[in-house]
Amino acid sequence: MTCQKAAGVAKAMQERFGNRLNLKIHLANSPEAAAYPLKGATNVFVGREWVSLEVATSTEQMEAYLNKLLANTG
Repeated sequence: MTCQKAAGVAKAMQERFGNRLNLKIHLANSPEAAAYPLKGATNVFVGREWVSLEVATSTEQMEAYLNKLLANTG
């Protein structure tokens, strides 16, 4: 359930931020995930930074997180 919620929030953020955000969803056994020491079934990263599930599964918290991140990167 957490995975579906995180994916739903991610897709909502893609719609919200448009071309400012490049959404990619990979399964834990994908080649892209091999570089990360994943310990659980659901893991969310923005760039190379891990995002807590509390943030990743909340539309409001994730939007605030991304707004702050994007404001700092110009």
